[in-house]
Amino acid sequence: MKNIIFYLSLLFSTLVSFTTIAEQQVQTFSDAQLAQMLAPIALYPDSLLTHILIASTYPIEIIEAHRWLKKNDKLNTEQKKLLLEDFDWDASVKALIPFERVLGRLSEDLSWTQALGDAFLQDESRLLLSIQALRKQAQLAGSLNKMDNMDIDYQDNNISIVSREKEIVYVPYYDSRMVYGSWFWSAYPPVYWHPHHSAYVSHHRPFYWYSGVHITFNYFFSAFHWHNHHVVVVNPHRTHHRYYHQRPRRLIANGGYAKRWSHQPSHRKGVAYRTKRTSEKYYGQRASIHSTHKQLNASHHKVKQRLYASNYSQHQVNHKAVYKVNYKATHKANHQVKHNNLKSRQVSKHSALHQKARGTSVRQHKPSGHINERTRKQQPNKRIAAPARKNQHQVVKASSHKASSHQGASTRRHHSNITKERK
Repeated sequence: MKNIIFYLSLLFSTLVSFTTIAEQQVQTFSDAQLAQMLAPIALYPDSLLTHILIASTYPIEIIEAHRWLKKNDKLNTEQKKLLLEDFDWDASVKALIPFERVLGRLSEDLSWTQALGDAFLQDESRLLLSIQALRKQAQLAGSLNKMDNMDIDYQDNNISIVSREKEIVYVPYYDSRMVYGSWFWSAYPPVYWHPHHSAYVSHHRPFYWYSGVHITFNYFFSAFHWHNHHVVVVNPHRTHHRYYHQRPRRLIANGGYAKRWSHQPSHRKGVAYRTKRTSEKYYGQRASIHSTHKQLNASHHKVKQRLYASNYSQHQVNHKAVYKVNYKATHKANHQVKHNNLKSRQVSKHSALHQKARGTSVRQHKPSGHINERTRKQQPNKRIAAPARKNQHQVVKASSHKASSHQGASTRRHHSNITKERK
């Protein structure tokens, strides 16, 4: 019984694995499908082709940009540049605004645009290898030698297409059914775009050139790194001064300041991915990033709380020390003020009493109670002179009493003499 259960589980897991592999093979683009969808754009200049591939991963923003462009087609380039700063579109979507025909193709043929973006997100290096395969096929057919406005660079078995003029980008129109010569995959014919206006091409002149687009804002910030088979970008806000008047491929791809392009799911605005694996690749990455940010925020919050607690305790200690010092200083100052006020009141009272004593006394006394040694010797001692004054007073009193007695006796004799004469 256990063996039967084991074999059944093994059979079930094998069927599930085969089903998953079959689904992945159905969802993954084949080489023929990649060549089919890349045929109308594989011979575009590298700078424009990088913007098309990046913008195709954000189909909603392409539609919004095309509708906005049709409503504001009468504005000049400078006015469009100022208005574009208010939109949060991806930089590559904004870079396609001057290329009205290309942006119109991407917006009108939306199923092709979405398939191109999904293929680019599924396997970037494989898609770039398919572009190189188509360019080599056009080279064998003799078509690349007839590109008048482009420079073809053959380096490290890779073909680069760049504009000859530094500030002008030409967009070629060509018949994808003819320019590559014999097509390898008859079951998957190349996508062919009919021209909006009359454009004549032939085997002798396989390319028709529309008017060149003058670049007046940030454009050269992306390029192909053909050796590593991926797209590299720099910060678009730094390109205006450094890369605007120069060819982007050699400066960006080979410079040390560029980094590999990474898809931003926020600009996709809810559009579903073609495969579950691609969805998990970006939304799972967002979940892990969100989890990491959440952990970092939690740890940051804990550290912030600890710092706050330590700062609060230190603040309390400092506050107590400062309060103690201030209290002592304030108390001392108040005590000094009270002491000064009391002293001034005592001095004022003493001065008033002294002035009153000076006004009522017959003898004038010096305000100071201190007498120097010389004055002390000249003045008689009050305590010693007091008995002498008493004796003097008694003598004076006795003499006055004697005088009054003598005067009374003389008066009595006078009266007695008068009485005798009358008799």
